[in-house]
Amino acid sequence: MEKRVSEMKFCFCGEKKDSRVKPLRVAIIGAGPAGLSAACSLACDGFDVHVYDKMPEPGGMVAFGIPEWRIPISKVRQAVKEIEELGVVFHMRTKVVYDSPKELGDEFAERFVSLEKLMKEYDAILIATGAWRPRILDIPGKELKGVENALQLLLRINLARIGYLPQTKMPSFEGKRVVVIGAGYTAVDVAKEAKLLGAKSVTIAYRRSLQDSYAKNEFKKLIKEGVKFLEYVTPVRIFGDENVREVEFAKTKVVRGSVITTEEKRTIPADVIIFAIGQIPTNPIKEVLCSNEDILKNAGIFFAGDVISPRNIGTAIREGRKVAEEIKAWLTEHAFLNIRLSYPVSLRDISKSATQC
Repeated sequence: MEKRVSEMKFCFCGEKKDSRVKPLRVAIIGAGPAGLSAACSLACDGFDVHVYDKMPEPGGMVAFGIPEWRIPISKVRQAVKEIEELGVVFHMRTKVVYDSPKELGDEFAERFVSLEKLMKEYDAILIATGAWRPRILDIPGKELKGVENALQLLLRINLARIGYLPQTKMPSFEGKRVVVIGAGYTAVDVAKEAKLLGAKSVTIAYRRSLQDSYAKNEFKKLIKEGVKFLEYVTPVRIFGDENVREVEFAKTKVVRGSVITTEEKRTIPADVIIFAIGQIPTNPIKEVLCSNEDILKNAGIFFAGDVISPRNIGTAIREGRKVAEEIKAWLTEHAFLNIRLSYPVSLRDISKSATQC
């Protein structure tokens, strides 16, 4: 049922590679689609590019958050190899920190480097750290055993299949009744994985209609395979002692484009509840996205990809290339004139400039 990617490509250097090495260094934090495409574009023009990422190898969510049957890891590795051949240096298992909270994937980090250190050592910094913090609805029972988030499950499944986690860490859904909350491609992927890993039943619950889901065509195929799809419902309570036993839904309706929760309720049995309702952007410095734009520009700090707001793979790749062009223009204007060295900007300046988010 799934569409399998035949080729993965982050790099579009072509014949334009500039053989003249520029004495300017760029650090990219995050080796996902946006960071990788930016690294390629900058390396093509002769910049010294270093990429930092906490995971074991480059690719970000494309490598670890999307199932192997949709995007094979071999395709991702081949695409990364093209970037390495341009001279880009990868610092894997390395997390850049300032006031970062703990996030998914942190257990793979073996080294930690401060954002302040990178600001001193590089002429410009691109933050492309993605969205690694899953959303879970704040409802009674969310702490029960059996309540999961899709991102964490997909990471465990993929990391175990690739070999970075032992097979004992592979989730088991054998004989379980699985309910997935959400109706995007992540919900499709985790529902499919639950079936492959032995779930007794899989039910998708969505607060709008099937037709409102941008993944409706894939859901229709899953429905033909026995997956149930509940429309116009939202979870309001999860019941159980220590383990999930059932979930209560409120009926919803859409009024002028907004979802309204009604008083009508229904309860269905469940052993596992999986939230697939999106992720929250992650950033090595929480104030940075709220800071004064001029302060950030003076500091040579740029952003791309899911760290700004969730994007699809193609959009992230295009944005990485676009921001790389902005970095080139900024470096040409500032670094060559030593303006940045004359007016250094610290993280304290950035924090002071931050407005309330």
